Amino acid sequence: METPPPESPAPAPETVPFEKGPYEVRVERSHFVPMRDGVRLSTDLYFPVGVEGELPVILERTPYDKASKRNADPDAPISGANQAYYYASHGYVFAVQDRRGKFESEGDYVVLNGDVEDAADTLDWFTEQPWFSGRTSMIGCSIPGANQIKAAQTLHPALTSIIPQSAATGHGTAGGTMAKLWKRGGATNLTMALWAHFSGTNLFYRPSRRLSREEFLRVADFFDPAPNLGVDLRSMAEDPDLYNKYFIDAMLVLPSIDIAEVLDSPPSDWEDLTREPMDPWWDGGDYLEDDTRVNAAALHINSWHDYGVNETFLQFRHFSENAETQYGRDNQFVIISPLAHCNIESVSSRTVSGQRDMGDARKDIWGTYLRWWDYTLKGMDNGFDREPKIQYYVPGRNAWKSSDVWPIEGTTPTRFFLTSGGEAGSSMDSGRIVFAAPDTPGSDTYVYDPANPIVEPIRAVHSGSFDLSDVQERPDVLVYTSEPLAEGIEITGKMRATIHVSTDVPDTDLSVKLYDVYPDGRAFALQEGYLRLRYREGYDRMVLVEPGVVYPIEIDMLVYANYFQPGHRIRVDITSSNLPTYDRNMNTGGDTVRESDGRRATITVHHGGQYPSHVELPIVPT
Repeated sequence: METPPPESPAPAPETVPFEKGPYEVRVERSHFVPMRDGVRLSTDLYFPVGVEGELPVILERTPYDKASKRNADPDAPISGANQAYYYASHGYVFAVQDRRGKFESEGDYVVLNGDVEDAADTLDWFTEQPWFSGRTSMIGCSIPGANQIKAAQTLHPALTSIIPQSAATGHGTAGGTMAKLWKRGGATNLTMALWAHFSGTNLFYRPSRRLSREEFLRVADFFDPAPNLGVDLRSMAEDPDLYNKYFIDAMLVLPSIDIAEVLDSPPSDWEDLTREPMDPWWDGGDYLEDDTRVNAAALHINSWHDYGVNETFLQFRHFSENAETQYGRDNQFVIISPLAHCNIESVSSRTVSGQRDMGDARKDIWGTYLRWWDYTLKGMDNGFDREPKIQYYVPGRNAWKSSDVWPIEGTTPTRFFLTSGGEAGSSMDSGRIVFAAPDTPGSDTYVYDPANPIVEPIRAVHSGSFDLSDVQERPDVLVYTSEPLAEGIEITGKMRATIHVSTDVPDTDLSVKLYDVYPDGRAFALQEGYLRLRYREGYDRMVLVEPGVVYPIEIDMLVYANYFQPGHRIRVDITSSNLPTYDRNMNTGGDTVRESDGRRATITVHHGGQYPSHVELPIVPT
C-alpha cells in the first residue's frame, strides 16, 4: 500500500491588498508645536515629495511613542505602524504627535486630560503653515481614538473629519452608559494595571525645554525617552508559563492596588484608574457627555469583541444628532468587524475571532480610510457619502451586512426567560431558556468565594469569541440553555438583562454572558454584561444591598450581532467574577481594590412568577 503524499500546508489567509501612492515620502521629525501654556509637543511630519499646492493633514496624537511609526519599515505591507508612509505617498501630510508629557513632548502627563486644548493649539499651528490646505482629519485606535473624540470638542474649523477607532476611553456618560477608562459596571479592569505598567507611566527622559528644535536634532539619536522596563515581551510571549508567572499571577495579588508594586512598575496612572466612578478626579477628562458640543464628520471604527463597541454606536448617535454643522451631522458612518481591540484591518479570507471561525470577512479597510480622506479632505466625489451609514459583520452568518439606521429597521426586542428545576449551578440540564414568562416561581443559588474567582485572562470576551463550556461546569456559575432552534434567529443591536437577585452580603457583582452553543457542545461567548450591585441605581451614588431582599437588577449587555443557526442553542450564564477583566468584589461593601479579606456570598437568582428574570435580545429580520 502506497503511503499517501503529505498534505500541503494550507495557504496563508488573504487580506485585501493596499498599495502605496505615486509619491516618495520625506520625514521631518520632532517639530516642537507650541501650546497655549508654553509647553511644546513633539510632532513628526511625513510629506509627499513633489506635490504642488497646499496639502491636507492626517493627524495622530498618541501616548505610544511616535518614533515607532518613523522607525517602521516603510516597504512592509501596510499596518498601523507604517501607515504614515503609505498615506503620505497618496498626497497627504501625515502628522504624528507625542501626547503631552510623553516621550519627546514636554509638560505633565495626566491620562486623557488636556486633549481638547492641545488638539486646538495643534490645529492652530497647522493653519499657520504655508503648505496647509485648511483641512485636517485624524486617525488612531484606543487612546489615539479617544483623542479624536476630544478634538471634535474644539469645534475647530480646520478639523474636517476623524476616524475614531475603538474610542470608548473618551466616552463619559453620553447615552446613559459609563465607560470611563474601562470602569464597566463600576468595576475596575485589572488589565489596566498592565497598560499603566507599559503605557501609562509618567517617567520619561525628555529634552531640555531650553533646546531649540535644531539643537535637539543634534542630540536626538543619543537618548531614548522611554523607561527601560526590563521585560522582553517577544520572548515572554513564546513562553506561556513565564508570561503567566510575570503577569497573570500579578493580577491575582490582594489587595489589587498592589499589582503595580508586584510588577515593579514605574510611576503610573494605576492608582487613579482604580477610583470609584463618582470620584471628582474623573471630571477633568473632557469625556463625551449628553451635553457635549462636537463637530466633525466621523468614520467610527470598531469590532464586536472590543470592550467599547457599545460606545461606538453611542458616539455615532451623538455626532449624528449634535454635530454643529449639517455636514457633520450628515457624514457619520460606522464599520464593525468580528474581531477584537484595534484589529479590524486583520479581517481575512479565514478570519478567526478567539476560537470561533468567522469565515471570509475580507474588506478593504485600508482603502476605505483613503476613500474617506479623498472625500472629506480633497472633496472628491467618490461616492462615499452614498455608502450605507452602518456596515457590520454578522458572525454565524459570516457575512457583511449594512443599514442606514440604528437600531436596524425592523428590530424586535424579544425577551428570553430563565427557568429551571432549581439546580442550574450543578446540572447543565436544569437551567432553561424559554420564550414565554413562566408562571411557576423558582430559584437557583450559588456561592461566590472571592478567594476562588473565575480567572480567564486569555479567553476574555473582549479578546474574541471563545468556547467557555468548561468554565460553565463550575458550581458558582448558573447556566440556562434553550432547546435547539428549529429556525435560525439573527440578532443585531442593544441587549439587556433583568435578573431578580437576593444575597446575604451588602455588595457583590453580577456577570451575565450570552453564548451561541453549537451542536457539538462548544459554547462560544458572544458578549458580557457586568454590574457591581452598589451601582444598580446609577454611577453617581453607592447604595449597598439589604441582605435577603430581592432586587430586580438591570444589566447592560452592550451590543452584538449574531446568527444562531438552526440546531444551535442560545445560552446565558450568571456568575459573580471574571478576572482580570474586572477586579473581584470582596463582598463587604468596602473599597474592593484595597481589601485583602473578603467573605463568601450566597447569591440566589429568582425566576418565574413575580420574578420574570430574562435577557432581551434584538431580533432582526432575516
